[in-house]
Amino acid sequence: MSNNVQHESKQTTTSDPSDKITYLLNLLGKKLPNQSSSAPPPPVTENDSDYEDIMTDEEQDIYTFDTKQQLIQSLYSSHAKFNPSLSPHDFNQDQDQLNINNNDKNEKSSTILQQQQVELLILETFKDHPQLQFLTGKHLKYLDLSLHSKLPAYFNALDANHTWMMYWLINAHKLINQSTVEIDTDTIDLINDKVESCIIKDGKYGISGGSNQIGHIASTFSGILTLVLTKNYPRLLEIRSHLYHWFISLKQSDGSFLMHINGESDSRSVYCVLAISALLNLHTDELTNHILNWINKNQSYEGGYSNNAHNECHGGYSFCSMSIYYLLFTHKSQFKTDSKINLDNLIRWLVMRQFAIEGGLNGRTNKLVDSCYAYWIGAIYPMIEVLIDQPIFNRDGLKTYLLKAGQNFDKGGFRDKPGKSTDFYHTNYSLSGLSVCEYTYDLESDDTNDDDDDELLAFKFKVANNDDNDNDDDNEKFTNAIHPIFGIPITDVNEIRQYFKNFPKPI
Repeated sequence: MSNNVQHESKQTTTSDPSDKITYLLNLLGKKLPNQSSSAPPPPVTENDSDYEDIMTDEEQDIYTFDTKQQLIQSLYSSHAKFNPSLSPHDFNQDQDQLNINNNDKNEKSSTILQQQQVELLILETFKDHPQLQFLTGKHLKYLDLSLHSKLPAYFNALDANHTWMMYWLINAHKLINQSTVEIDTDTIDLINDKVESCIIKDGKYGISGGSNQIGHIASTFSGILTLVLTKNYPRLLEIRSHLYHWFISLKQSDGSFLMHINGESDSRSVYCVLAISALLNLHTDELTNHILNWINKNQSYEGGYSNNAHNECHGGYSFCSMSIYYLLFTHKSQFKTDSKINLDNLIRWLVMRQFAIEGGLNGRTNKLVDSCYAYWIGAIYPMIEVLIDQPIFNRDGLKTYLLKAGQNFDKGGFRDKPGKSTDFYHTNYSLSGLSVCEYTYDLESDDTNDDDDDELLAFKFKVANNDDNDNDDDNEKFTNAIHPIFGIPITDVNEIRQYFKNFPKPI
């Protein structure tokens, strides 16, 4: 399995202006003559630097972009539903101040300069790709090559992420809306074998991220989702009770769960445990005890949710936290009676994650756009929309960013932003976010007076029956509908729910 995409390697700065221009054209997605490197890009890693590592100061000096206002005006005729827009602050600036030059560096912080550079780069990318298109064949080829090719040596950085890589690749494949190409049985068997190699003693100690590693809640989550996607229900049935007792062994007195023995506990581990237990019908009072009180403390003053109380809010933690409510509650009314969500603050923070120019999302205040947040933030939007019955984000803007700035037009797959390499992680979460853009959701009938209705709200999500979801020539769907809570196609969630709902819960 390998990311077999041409690596656009970072070139060193030289004194030859033509070399610099060639490098910048490469960043903008232009084809370069005689570029034949076949080495796949390094794996994605946790990194808050986002864009600052792409260009040196000397390279920044030679930018010859139009101003933002000129670029935006030139794009109006090519964007049918989404037009990038400047903020009033941008419009009021002197025209020369919109250019990135040496004077700006003395007056503006590095954060502002990086944001301006990203805006201009993305606008140029929009200009180069005036039409929305989805490269189905190239994406399927990228995923197929990734599943069947050996990983280069530098992928040892992801040695603790084998189950995650399986999930990212098979889920991305299943999200692509194509009726004729399916993963063959031999490949499914290989995927099952890979996950099987990470299951520790039939699940008594969870699932690890790789051989000879300890069980980890996050690796268990991705491993279980992978087995759901391969429909390996018999194996899930064999390990479910062992997983339950392992979860209980990791439970803390405040309601949270350790990620692993002697590990940390936060909203990620709680979400993963609840999502797995919901899919495998393992929910018990013993498992969920004190979780509600714990999660109610984690909303920050900004409006989003943090990993634990009194920390900075973040897109991933906010996704986990909102999902936790849906994995605990059975009725919408419980959001008013049992949660302590400041919904107005949360909505304000969520809508501020979308950029007016890029159309894409970031995960924290003062951070750059990143395609992965199309899911981590994007999936929270339908969770809120079904509660307030109105849209809260620009679906066309996010779709534009993903299809024009996120796609690798040469080799398939998706990237963080222009100038970054394609990888498994961003490919999966870009497609997941694209699905959120292409569908709207409802909840199944929610009778608050029905005391016998113990179905979790997470299982009541359904694709809305409205004009926005019609699959006609003007509203072509590139993806299958994703489940906002579980991060896999909603059809797979419904199928696994029906399979396990009548099995007895562990004692």
